[in-house]
Amino acid sequence: MRQRFPLTTSVFVIVQHEGRVLLLRRSHTGWNDGCLSLPAGAHDGGEPLATAAVRELREETGLLAEPTALRLVHLMHCRSGDAGSEWLGAFFRADIWKGEGRLMEPEKHDHLGWYEPARLPGNVIPYTVQGIRCALDGVPYSEFGWDE
Repeated sequence: MRQRFPLTTSVFVIVQHEGRVLLLRRSHTGWNDGCLSLPAGAHDGGEPLATAAVRELREETGLLAEPTALRLVHLMHCRSGDAGSEWLGAFFRADIWKGEGRLMEPEKHDHLGWYEPARLPGNVIPYTVQGIRCALDGVPYSEFGWDE
């Protein structure tokens, strides 16, 4: 039987309030600590991508959304990350959500804040910057890390 190439997927959620994007700062993980990223996580299977994105959003920020309130706004084929292998990043936008964002996983994050997409801080993970900009500019697909 033919063996297919394994490709992992991560989900990212873009939440905006008053034109600003919600970002979390990584801490105590040993990988990109001190860097900002969107609420995100690896898709482990057993659930649709939008459901995984809603779960990650709730687990990391306490914000509640329904899978039907998410829109897939960008897909990134990435060759960079914690394992240095290829993966897909599915960036969703939460159009409707409830709650106040707060740090739900202090063992993984030490800051939550709202940032203007046009002036993101320099410590945002580079593929996250690309994903946010492409998503908000209506670019459906991009690649990252292939020219390194």
